[in-house]
Amino acid sequence: MRASIIAIAAFLIVPAGAGAQSLSDTLVTAYRNSPDLASARAAVKVQAENAVQARAQGRPFISGTATLDLEFDDFNEVVLPNTLGVTLSQQLYTGGQIRNATRAAETRITAEQQRLQAIEQSVLLEALTAHLDVLRDAAFVELGIKNLRVLSEQLRAARERFEVGEVTRTDVEQARAATAASRSSLAASRGALVASREIYLRAVGRPPGDLQRPPPLPDVPASVPEAVSLALVQDPALRAARIERQAAGFDVKTAIGALLPQLELTAQASRTDVLRDEDFLGNSIGAQTSGSVGLALTIPFYTGGLNYSNVRETQALVEAAVADITLAERTAVENVGSAYAALDVARASIEAGVLEVEASQLAFEGVQEEAKVGARTTLDVLDAEADVLEAESDLVSARRDEAVAIYSILASVGLLTVEHLGLEIEPDNEDEYYDEVRDRFFGYDASEDTVWTTRWRP
Repeated sequence: MRASIIAIAAFLIVPAGAGAQSLSDTLVTAYRNSPDLASARAAVKVQAENAVQARAQGRPFISGTATLDLEFDDFNEVVLPNTLGVTLSQQLYTGGQIRNATRAAETRITAEQQRLQAIEQSVLLEALTAHLDVLRDAAFVELGIKNLRVLSEQLRAARERFEVGEVTRTDVEQARAATAASRSSLAASRGALVASREIYLRAVGRPPGDLQRPPPLPDVPASVPEAVSLALVQDPALRAARIERQAAGFDVKTAIGALLPQLELTAQASRTDVLRDEDFLGNSIGAQTSGSVGLALTIPFYTGGLNYSNVRETQALVEAAVADITLAERTAVENVGSAYAALDVARASIEAGVLEVEASQLAFEGVQEEAKVGARTTLDVLDAEADVLEAESDLVSARRDEAVAIYSILASVGLLTVEHLGLEIEPDNEDEYYDEVRDRFFGYDASEDTVWTTRWRP
């Protein structure tokens, strides 16, 4: 009886053999294989390129032109004037549009990185939940096999006792019905295990092997108020919302800048050569070289209300960003409270479950002994065995729920990360990408998947 309780207590606590797949292995594999994380990393790169494009608006634009015309002179002879030119333009003053657009884009890189961290936590929580669910359902199968073995033995004993007249046909049929119900329940448990393994495959990117029970559960903040204080500072979704509010403020300044005068420096140089058609490869019959440097001042007196509408739109987006912060704060508080409530329920269930397993096992053994002397019926024995199975299953579920609640608390306070969990994997540093491309004036990374093919190939 004690051995049964110890075996259940070991679920999700004591590590299994060295050859098994650990929880850390599961999380590392999920981190490396997650398409959600891959998409989020690409989103950070996209935002970095938006910042590069905003910065580029403040740099000189240089372009070259070449033209070849076909004309007729006064003698109706064909002449071929060709022109080569170069043009430079440089924004000198834009009302702060370039500066503020750049600051908004760079701010959104940080916001996108926070969203990436939120997705990272979601991926890790989903993977470890899948790991624990496979272990739980595997334990249900083991309990079902043990229960079927016990009921089969009781059916055999009932038949033997029926042959010698100690029990009735009813007792035999009750035992046979309980055995059939146990087989059905075991089949359902095996089906649930298959489903959990499929969920694991989706969450982690590969089928589960011989899964190892997790190490001892990590520490969490001692109280809900302490956890809420951490969540309001560290929750990545909330931090992303606050950063987005800052970026929205820069958007307003950018829109206001369009109402102000714009000053641009322009310079151009060109040379035109005129050739006759028969002298196309020979000397020109005339050439002209020109160049100019100037300033262009643009004052937007009236744009049909477009610029003012843009300002009002960005102001409305600031209001939306403020509301998003409030929503993110409430969500963070809710996540903390829900996780702690689940933890309290799980721990209370474990405490009661240990006592229930012990009591139901003692009751089952007592009913068995009483049944041998005719004080209990076969149905009493079967009911007692069912109580044992239910108590053991509830305890397994409670231990799984405790583990999920602990890790959910870590996620709610922004600590379910590669660094905090100590996973043996080098996390991506998306800051490096912007550092690499912010002053990259030429070139791109060509690949068959993104450039040279018109059809996507898996």
